[in-house]
Amino acid sequence: MDFDFFSLNSILRLGKSNLGTPPGIEHSEASNTRPDDGLVTISAIDFSVERCEHKTYADVEELVDDPKPDWASCRWVDIQGIHAYSISRVKEHFGIHTLAAEDALNIPQRQKVEDYEDTLFIILRMLQLSKNGLINEQVSFFYLGDVIVTQQETQGDVWKPVRDRIARDGSRLREFGAPYLLYALIDAIIDNIFPILDQYFDMIDALEEEILTKPEKSTQSKIHKIKRDLAYLRQALWPMRDVSATLYKNDFQLLPPNVIPYFRDVHDHALQAIEAVEMYIENGQGLQDLLMNANSNRMNEVMKALTIMASLFMPITFLAGLYGMNFEFIPELGWKYSYPVFLSVCAATTISLLVYFKKKGWIGG
Repeated sequence: MDFDFFSLNSILRLGKSNLGTPPGIEHSEASNTRPDDGLVTISAIDFSVERCEHKTYADVEELVDDPKPDWASCRWVDIQGIHAYSISRVKEHFGIHTLAAEDALNIPQRQKVEDYEDTLFIILRMLQLSKNGLINEQVSFFYLGDVIVTQQETQGDVWKPVRDRIARDGSRLREFGAPYLLYALIDAIIDNIFPILDQYFDMIDALEEEILTKPEKSTQSKIHKIKRDLAYLRQALWPMRDVSATLYKNDFQLLPPNVIPYFRDVHDHALQAIEAVEMYIENGQGLQDLLMNANSNRMNEVMKALTIMASLFMPITFLAGLYGMNFEFIPELGWKYSYPVFLSVCAATTISLLVYFKKKGWIGG
């Protein structure tokens, strides 16, 4: 079983919460209660080769009461924010299968492609990098031929370039319609991973410089965070590869043959992203080894310095101990030059050892 980008505990909690309930979305009590204002935002883009209109709706009822105009060859409905009422009304309006609506409501779900004859249902993970770390949210696609409905967990996404392309006259999106739009949306999700990887490359490069120059106490935790985030990226990307492969290898009736090569291109991008993540994971492990080696080398330098200091003072300590013994007859004690001679012997011994260590390359090398 593919656990995707969520933990086993979350899967168990999801299964436990739905234990004994019938399949589908109809049994959800929240499907009869409208969401609070601002919890769910809904927008729609209607377009054809000659024309494009962008609309926003205060609630799902406005969307239902405003059907796709006759002049539009495609409508893209984007719902940001999850609520059972909104998903239930969208299901009823567009004739979406209840099991697909249930998967869009109950998150997280495994990334997948499911064919419901008149609806192609796709689940992917949308990854974004913020100041607080890696953001991972589920995105559900309902492809209905000339209508695409996308359901996101939260506000904000990576689709601004796609919206800009739709608004531009003469764009391929306006010409090819819904199948090409589905490709463009999925491709944008996967392509957005490459800038994220570039930022992690810069982090790895900066950490490597920090380790070689002056590592801090927080260096270890920084390495651990990067390794953890890259592992999350890998867990999200492998199912994306399977989804993209399914889209171009299977013969779905809703997808025309001329769009299949574009999904093959999406699959190639997913493979490239996976290869990059695997390489960065190895680099992260290399940072861990480099930090251990750097710490070991610094410890060796400290022990080396302490050993040299101990070696320099060892003969002096011997002489001091020898003349500090309480024997009655020590001839040098009565000699008036004994003190300067003793200091001279100590200095000469220390200098001789320093010269010897220098020639051996133990110091100053």
